[in-house]
Amino acid sequence: MNGLPNLLGAILTGLVLALPCNLLADSDRGDRVVKRGQIDDEFYAVGGAIDIDAKVDGDVIVAGGELRLGHRIDGDLIAAGGKLRIRGEVTDDIRISGGDLDIDAVIGDDLAAGGGQVSVSAGSRVGGDAWLFGGEVDMAGTVNRDLLIRGGKIRLSGTVFGDVELDGRDIQILDGARIHGNLSYSSPRAVQPGERVTIGGELTRASIDYEYADSGFGLFFPITLMVAGILLYLLFPRYTLAAVRRIDTDPWTSLGIGFLFLVFTPCLALMAMLIVLGFWIGLSLLALYGVALLTGFLVACFFLAERGARLCRQELASTGRRLIGVTIAIFVLGLAQSIPLFGGILLLVLLLFGLGAALVQLRYVYHPSEAA
Repeated sequence: MNGLPNLLGAILTGLVLALPCNLLADSDRGDRVVKRGQIDDEFYAVGGAIDIDAKVDGDVIVAGGELRLGHRIDGDLIAAGGKLRIRGEVTDDIRISGGDLDIDAVIGDDLAAGGGQVSVSAGSRVGGDAWLFGGEVDMAGTVNRDLLIRGGKIRLSGTVFGDVELDGRDIQILDGARIHGNLSYSSPRAVQPGERVTIGGELTRASIDYEYADSGFGLFFPITLMVAGILLYLLFPRYTLAAVRRIDTDPWTSLGIGFLFLVFTPCLALMAMLIVLGFWIGLSLLALYGVALLTGFLVACFFLAERGARLCRQELASTGRRLIGVTIAIFVLGLAQSIPLFGGILLLVLLLFGLGAALVQLRYVYHPSEAA
């Protein structure tokens, strides 16, 4: 049984080596979190409203209803919320997800953003690649390398020094846009660039055989999983780590319980819904089934990140490193699922392990004396 976890962990070997080595020292949570001045280490927070206008010497990982981030972050920014307002400078990557994203910042490396509405201002500059996904995407900033946008409605008016790929139902390339590389797009309607648009390479339209272009939620889904993983760990850190250890200490039980729950729970819910007065019981059971599947998969992702670090003789000794590790694991699994047959089997096996471990560990939440 140890062979499979070792094999899966090896996928992350090179990536986990890139995790930051600083320990996360500053954190906060509450209905309202406000930070000013200087933060001398990594910072994470979860709350209803988060307002950070400070210089942070490390990574920032936050999740909340409304987020305002400014000044300077010397590291990565991982954030999720209903509304995000990002200002100032981030020296490394930005990975964000939310309902309404407003970006007006200088970004040292890559930008990955997914949400209902995504807006990148004309004053923004991305040092690496940019991936934008959403219902409406407005890109007016500068990208030093390649740009990928997938959305329902796309407006491009910025400058891109690499290639551009657009996929959307309604695409507008506005006056002032400058593309130094190639431009390719997929849309049910032909794109007519403005008169003052500069395209250095070729303009090509990919053939499509569906009514409207992909809205770009291929990457938005793993970003949502990333956010769920962060919230799971910040809210229930002991339970999450205990469930991860359960996969190591009792893999066969985890696999068996996970399989039984996956197969038989929908049947029980259907039977309950067919019984008089049992409809709402069955419906509630299906809702809990969905929550359990999500929790189990996230537990498996935490396990994969930890096993990859262990193979590299590294320790995920801080909250920051652990959350970045699980973020990498989720994105790597998103790539792995595209592999025919192997990808699907890999995700199913991981789901069964994580689901079973999460369910077994619930027993010790209510009977902590047995955990000893």
